[in-house]
Amino acid sequence: MINLSNVLVNRKGSGYIWAITIILALVIVFSGISEYLRIQMIVGGVRDSVQSAVISVATANYDDLYNGLREGYSGGYKLTSLEQWQRQVDRGSIYYQLDQLLGLREEGGYHVKQANRSYEFRLSGLDVDIINAPLAPNNRSNAQRFEAIAYITLEVPYSFGFDKLPLLKLNLKVNAGYTPKF
Repeated sequence: MINLSNVLVNRKGSGYIWAITIILALVIVFSGISEYLRIQMIVGGVRDSVQSAVISVATANYDDLYNGLREGYSGGYKLTSLEQWQRQVDRGSIYYQLDQLLGLREEGGYHVKQANRSYEFRLSGLDVDIINAPLAPNNRSNAQRFEAIAYITLEVPYSFGFDKLPLLKLNLKVNAGYTPKF
């Protein structure tokens, strides 16, 4: 009985438990910070790529824009007859440009960036609204400019063994517009 009480009272080696606890806590904190930074980089890269694709759609419409330099406005219109203008806007192919920029491939309604065994992220639900500038507005200071707005859903799975958590689902909104330089 005396040997058992000596073993229980002996404090040798108790520092190992604290060291292991502190190391595990630091690993968990580091994993959380790493996951947060990984997701921030993915979201930033996707947002920049979508913005680049939307800007290219707005730029592709440049050749269709009515050049109202003297009046100080422009919009996507085409003269169809001697006195009639018709709205003309090209929606472009944003998904195609995103596939080229990010190296995505289409899988079951999603555009997926492949990783080793799974995927890094996937995009879906692209919706593009093109707002055409009015032809000959009465008040030029409050007139709407030619603008393309894109909405897209980004899904990112968690790493570091967080398979049980649902996907991180973000709805991104990206704007691009055309304003005449002169």
